[in-house]
Amino acid sequence: MAIPQHADPREALIDELLAIAPEEERLVVLDADVSRTSRTRRFRNAFPGRFYDLGVAEQNLFGVAAGLAAAGRIPVAVTFAVFASMRAAEQVRTSICYPRLSVKIIGGYAGLSNGKDGATHQSLEDIAIMRSFANLTVMVPSDAVLTRKMIRAAVAHPGPVYMRLEYEDTPIIYPDTFGFAIGRGYIVREGSHVTVVSYGLALARVLAAADLLAGEGIAVEVLDMPTIKPLDEGLLLESARKTGVILTVEDHSIIGGLGSAVCECLVEAGLRPRFRRLGIRDVFTESGNSDALREKYGVGKNSIVGAIRDLLAEGRQ
Repeated sequence: MAIPQHADPREALIDELLAIAPEEERLVVLDADVSRTSRTRRFRNAFPGRFYDLGVAEQNLFGVAAGLAAAGRIPVAVTFAVFASMRAAEQVRTSICYPRLSVKIIGGYAGLSNGKDGATHQSLEDIAIMRSFANLTVMVPSDAVLTRKMIRAAVAHPGPVYMRLEYEDTPIIYPDTFGFAIGRGYIVREGSHVTVVSYGLALARVLAAADLLAGEGIAVEVLDMPTIKPLDEGLLLESARKTGVILTVEDHSIIGGLGSAVCECLVEAGLRPRFRRLGIRDVFTESGNSDALREKYGVGKNSIVGAIRDLLAEGRQ
């Protein structure tokens, strides 16, 4: 079957869970009364005895998921990222991560993909929170193909996983034959002048910016870091030594997310490239069109292009 040029990651997630379920009888899916938005009702319709809707009660959702995991099941618990990381933070930390239970947490509508619902529902702090929890793997797919590969890897992984999911149609970046591995980063585009590190839907905007700058003779190296914890430090350091200029781009607060993780890695390795982070800066965002909000808050394509030009101009001064 031909891969569409654009696809919705949440549909890809359910497609793969439906493919895994006959192979893995321990798999169950839990939802917090968002099955229409999350598309988990498709799993419910196919496997009604392996689906649990816990209602608008995220703390209970993860408590039940922990109990199912302790009883030998592999629960995939789905809700909005803002509620998974904040309302149920204690249950995730203490009931799931502390005993290292095999719960797979899907944080949907992450970042600015939930433009219409405003600051209360736009999860811009979830990676910072989740990557601070011991034993928890943190991952973000950048397209529908990677979403399918990632959830399959997550179900097979023996410990807890947080998978951040943005609910928007996104360009297909990876071929269907692509082999994903937890903890690996990927060079999506090779370049020599600047390294841009990103993940999730922001990666497509980075690639669009790189295409534009190529016309100016600027060779942008683009790294996708779908696993934020553990970070592929080897790949990052190799590219940093190659270009000497690093820009991180993410639909997340600049505090505690990928930008912070990259900075920690560079400093601990004793590297001092020219460095800048693009993320949401110390503000609560507002309701609006998702792409318009990205431009307003400095993570859209135009902001990426401007940041790269500025970094390279600093090197010439």
